[in-house]
Order: sequence, then structure tokens, then C-alpha cells
Amino acid sequence: MILSAKFYPRGKRFKHSKLESMKTISLTLLLCILLCPSMIAQEISQNIRGKIIDQVSLTTLPGANIIIHTTDPKMGISSGLDGDFKFSNVPVGRHDIEVSYLGYESRFLNGINLSAGKELVLEIGLVESLEMLEEVTIIASEQIDKRKALNEFASVSARTFSVEETSRYAAAAYDPARMALNYAGVSVGATDDLSNQIVVRGNSPAGVLWRLEGIEIPSPNHFGELGNSGGGISMLSSSTLSNSDFYTGAFPAEFGNANAAVFDLNLRTGNNQQREYAFMAGVMGIEAAAEGPFKKGGKASYLLNYRYATLGILQKIGLSPTGDVLPSYSDLSFKLNFPSQKFGNFAVFGLGGSNLATGDIVPDTSEWESEDDNEGFSQYTAMQTVGISHKILLDDKSYLRTVVLGARQNYDVEAYYLDTLNNYQRIDAFKDLSKQHTIRSSMTYSRKINAKNNFRAGMVYGVEDFSFSSIERIDSLNSLFTFYDNKATGGLFQSFFQLNHRVNERFSFNSGLHYSQLIFNTKNSIEPRASAQYQMTPKSSLTFSTGLHSKMEHMGFYFFEGLSYGGNPVDNKDQLGLRKSWHNVLAYDVFINPKMRIKTELYYQYLYNIAEASDESSTFSMLNAGTIWDYIGLENAQETGKGYNVGIDLTFEKFLSNGNYYMLTGSLYDSKFVAPNGTKYNTIYNGNFTLNTVAGKEWQLRGTKDRTLGVNGRFVVAGGRRYTPLDLERSLLEGEAKKDPDQLYAEKAMPYGRLDLGINLTTNREKTTHSIRLDVQNATNRQNVFGFDYNDETLDKEIISQTGLFPFINYRIEF
Repeated sequence: MILSAKFYPRGKRFKHSKLESMKTISLTLLLCILLCPSMIAQEISQNIRGKIIDQVSLTTLPGANIIIHTTDPKMGISSGLDGDFKFSNVPVGRHDIEVSYLGYESRFLNGINLSAGKELVLEIGLVESLEMLEEVTIIASEQIDKRKALNEFASVSARTFSVEETSRYAAAAYDPARMALNYAGVSVGATDDLSNQIVVRGNSPAGVLWRLEGIEIPSPNHFGELGNSGGGISMLSSSTLSNSDFYTGAFPAEFGNANAAVFDLNLRTGNNQQREYAFMAGVMGIEAAAEGPFKKGGKASYLLNYRYATLGILQKIGLSPTGDVLPSYSDLSFKLNFPSQKFGNFAVFGLGGSNLATGDIVPDTSEWESEDDNEGFSQYTAMQTVGISHKILLDDKSYLRTVVLGARQNYDVEAYYLDTLNNYQRIDAFKDLSKQHTIRSSMTYSRKINAKNNFRAGMVYGVEDFSFSSIERIDSLNSLFTFYDNKATGGLFQSFFQLNHRVNERFSFNSGLHYSQLIFNTKNSIEPRASAQYQMTPKSSLTFSTGLHSKMEHMGFYFFEGLSYGGNPVDNKDQLGLRKSWHNVLAYDVFINPKMRIKTELYYQYLYNIAEASDESSTFSMLNAGTIWDYIGLENAQETGKGYNVGIDLTFEKFLSNGNYYMLTGSLYDSKFVAPNGTKYNTIYNGNFTLNTVAGKEWQLRGTKDRTLGVNGRFVVAGGRRYTPLDLERSLLEGEAKKDPDQLYAEKAMPYGRLDLGINLTTNREKTTHSIRLDVQNATNRQNVFGFDYNDETLDKEIISQTGLFPFINYRIEF
């Protein structure tokens, strides 16, 4: 018997109510704060301290010279025997810091922000100069900070971002993924305003890798869908993050299991000399953080951060930024650091969060406006991960880093409706339940051979236990039926080595090899990677990078087995392997002056070994899949699919100096795939272009550094979302809306456009910093297109709009 389920759509979007009350309250509160009289002006100061190390070997550098250029008079000091340094009573505000050491390239840190509520603790790595006993010029050192990622093996399509950037950029919401939307090659037009998932150079968001403390972790986002890398908001707070790297392609050899982008995140080490605290409250939730030494005079420290959502409280007073859905979430992140003199540095770190979104039904048909009002649901998702890391210096040239991590993910969704003929009795529509447990370990050995050569090698082993069940109501049987009930164990083994060779001051070369193998079959990938950089002038460079990359699909793809929601048998696909892509990037980087640069990257990505439907008449390809719901009903598959991404990314950037910054980025790209039927189509993520402008200005109020007013803005225009038009003749014949498979993703919605604004006021008092921030996402309330519904009777196309104007405000205190 062929069964047929109604198949209630997963990941459904809900209506959004107006936000007039929110706008009035937010603006009134901000004006009150700005107009409040200031306290008596006084010189507010704080400490700057840290450690100077060799960037490659991590050994300390005693006797390095550190100068603060922005104090009057300038302040200078030398690092001690352990590379430590400390400046006391430094006036708060932004500072430029220069670090120099005989035989090393000088480094210049520009616009570092010092606040009264928190000591500024820095770990500054220097690169050994090829011309011994000489130091490079300050101009060159400034370029080093802005041009390169923290990882010395990264040469293109990579940049370092700071914690401050996640809070400074308008509507970034302290979220690394939302901040990354400002960078070249990253598109928002093909995604969803309510989600922080990103499309990078035409690739699916499912191809993004998240790493924390040097090891892969599950997607660290609230309200995420199975198989995706994004969600509503990050579980990671900027209070716990340190400077981190973001990659958009041609990754170094140590990065595996990614084909779209990589977030390589680092947690801060808590202050080991004094206790510090922070508290924040706003429409996105409340947050509390604490850090400090375990005992006075000790070197061990802790860092804790906890958040809890307050959106439920807002809805009770008539403010509904998420419409009919009632969301709540909480998360905890921490790092406990235990250094020792003989046995290296041990750290215990963790991240966990849970969230619940519900949409209840009012049991009164007179209050219903559409059929949707008789659809209720609840969605609970959770992720917890805990890791232990150990780093030990083996000698003055090498170190060994080991990380062991355990993670757990839960996904529990159910939908229901009310029987209006039986006293509004609840009728379950479907229930989906998934659990995933992961144990992963990594070991990395790094050695600085000499000033010209350094080497790194390592391995990663991960095992995942996966279970999934899906139950849905069959109307003809008037009962629930189990379509999927799967359990499986799988995972991935990876190893790599890479060598960095600096031929001379102008030419450097990176080469490496990455190996990946699925542990539940023999499918593997051998991935050579290489890049070469030529320093044409002290201000400009030309770089070419090429390499093979692979990505394991979500466990559900390999092990789903049962019946599709249409009643057809679905076979498991555990015999299939890894999707692969060959990345090629040519980059030209030029500094107009030490504070301004232009960067251009041409890229071509050849995608192959892509899973697609075995049916030759099908158009299904995993290149268009963002979550498991895109392929859960795939009956059979083969890894013969192909595609490509080609484009150019442009960046014109002025770094923060003299109280202002701006960045203009543009991307032109084309993303195509060849379907099983042999026809070439656009991918669903082929928006073709993105133009982005970010800018901001800071003012010191009343001529002092204790009160700062900042204004930030962002404007983006991008190609609209792809969709498949109707087959009008077939739709009229069959009496319902039918899409034209021959025109798959042939049409685009109108271009996506959005203006975000932010204003913040920061006040420093003795050992305390107060800040209040108002961000307005989509300030013009533009109704961007999320998608279309088709009326089966009239065949009219009904627009589903994205989020409109969304203001959020928060207050933060550090002390």
C-alpha cells in the first residue's frame, strides 16, 4: 500500500507583528541617556599588560621594546624574562602600540581600545626577520597586522577579526557570522534575515566549518535546522572571544571538512591578576560574565559567561519582534586555564545552549484569520560541547598541542492542530526527534626550523553516534506512522602536514597535503594545497593559491532509511563519499597608505563528486541543499554531480583611525551546477552580486576620553533569492500550482536591499565602563522577498516577506 502524508513543512516562517512600540521605547530611552548631564570630567586610566612571543614557535621574547605612541608623553617599556610587560595608569581611549625586537619584524597595533572597566591583556606575536639584526619599517609592520590572518600559513581569502568588530558594526549583534556579512564574497541576499547563516562565493551554508580552540565543533547557533551551519543567534558571546580568523576559500592544509568557509575561533584566557565582571541587558537577552584568578597570586584563571533570553517578557508587554513565535534561549561558555612550568598549559573549555520556540493555537475559530492559525508547533534544540586542551613547548623551536572534545546535539520538533468538531481536541501532525553525540580528538605538532622555514603536522579523529525518527499523521489511517527510525555510527579521520618557506623578503611559499577518510567506508580524499606570494613593493603583493578541499555530508544524508513522505522507499547512502571542490584564487593587495588598502581576489571553484539523484530525469543536487529537509526524501543517490563557482571580490577599506573607518566590498559571481538530466542550471544560491558599505565615526565628548559617542551604518544591495517559476499549462491542466522543472532557479526575486544603523554611547568611570547601544536592522522597513507561495486555485504568486524594521537596544556595564 502506498502511503501519503500531508508533509507539514519544516522550518516554516511565521508572521511578524508591527514594532511601533519598540521604536518609541528604544528612541526615548536613548535620548534620555544622551541628554543626561555628565559627571565631572577626570583623568580615567587602566592598565595594559601582556606577553611578547615568537609567532611561530610561541617562545617568549625578553627585552622586546613596547611603545604607546598615543599618550602624551609617549610611554615605553621592555618585556621581562618571560616576555611579560605592563603599563600602569594608561589614559582610557584608543591607542597605537608599537612592538620591536632585534632580529624581528616590528609590529604596530592601531586603534586598540582601552576601557576603564577591564584591563587590556595582549599576547603579541612577532615574526623573525630574514635580515638578521635589522628591523623592518613601521609602514611594513602596519601592513602585517591588517593583511594577514593569525595563522601564518594563510595567504589569501582570510582575515583576522576582533571582538570589537562584532559589536561595532551596525546590526552585527555581537555575532561573528552576522559580522562576516560585511566581508567580500559573503552574501545575505540568498539567505534569511532571521538567520545568521551565510552564503560564501555561491556555496551552500552547509559547507561552513566552525572551529573553537583549534578543533571542529557543531554549529554554535541557537534555533538552527538539522544539517545547517547557522541559526537565529550565536551561542558564543563576544565577552569570551579573542581575536579569530575567518576564511572564504583556498584554506591552509590544516583545515579539512569544509568547502565554503571557516570560522577559526579562539576563547580569551581570563584575567589571572584581578577579578572583573560584566553585565548586559537588552531585547536580545541578559548576559553576565566573570573572570579572574582562582586564588590571589596564582597563574590559573577562569572565564565564565551566561546569557538568558528575555523575548518572552517583551511579548507580554506587546512587543513581538519574532511575530507569532515565542522564543527563549540560554547559553553558557567558559574557559578554565591552568598553566604550569614543567608540564605545559592545560585548559578546560566549553560551550552549551538550549532554545525553545513555540507557536500556540487560540482555541476559538472566530479569532482565526487563515488556515495557518490552526497550526501549532514547538521546537527544542540544544548543543553542548566540552573540551580539554594541552599545549607544551618541547624546546625553543617547537610545541605540541592536543585537544579532546565531546559534544551532544538534540533536535525535537512537533506540530499539531485542533479538531474544531471535537471540542478543539489536540491532534498531533508530526514529531521529529534527532540526537547526535560526538567525540573528537586532535594533535598538532609545530616546529620553527629556522627564520625561513616552519612546519606543522597533525591529525584529527572524530566519531559520531546519530539517531533520527520522524512520525507523521496519515489522514487515511487517522493515526501516526513512522517514516524514519534510524541509528548509525560514523565519523571522519583527517591528517595533514604543511610547510611555510620564505625564500627572501619578497617571496614566500606555502605547501601542504590534507587527507580525509570516512570511518564507515573506504571513501577518502587526498588534497594537495599550495600558495605563493610575491611582495611586489613594500605596499603591494600578488598571491596565487590552489588546493583541493572536501566535505563530509551530514550524518543523516548517509543513513536516512525508510519511507519518504510520499510513501516511496528511501535507501541508505552509506556507500557514498565526500563532496569535493578545487579552489583557485589570485589576489592583489595594495596599501594606498598605512591606514587604507584595496584588495582584489579572482577565484574559480570546480565542484565535483557531488551527490545527486540517481534518476537521470531528476534535477536534484546536494549543491542546493541547506538542511536535511532538502534531501530527506531522496530515494537513491550517486556521486557524479558537478558544478562551479566563479567570481571576483573587491575590498576598499580604511582602518579605524582618527575616530572613523569605512569598508566598501563588492562581489560579482556565478554559481552553476549540472543536474542528473545533463542540463546546467543556476544553484539556488546564485545571487550574482553583492555590494556592501560599512562606515562609522566616533566622537570624544567634551574633549575628554571618558565619554565616546559612536555612529555606525551599513548598507547592502544583493541579488534576490532564486526561485522556480510555474509551469502554467501544466498547472491549469492539473488544477494546482506546479513548478516548471525545466526552469529550475531560472528566476530571481527583486534585488535585496537593507540599511542598518547603530548608535552607541560609552562612559568610562573609575574602574567602570557603561555603554548603551541602539541598533536598527532594516531601518527603512524594506520588505525584502524571502520566497513565494502559489494559490492552487488562482495560481497567483504570493510574496513571503523577510523581517522588516527590527530595533534592539542594550545596556552594558563592565567593572
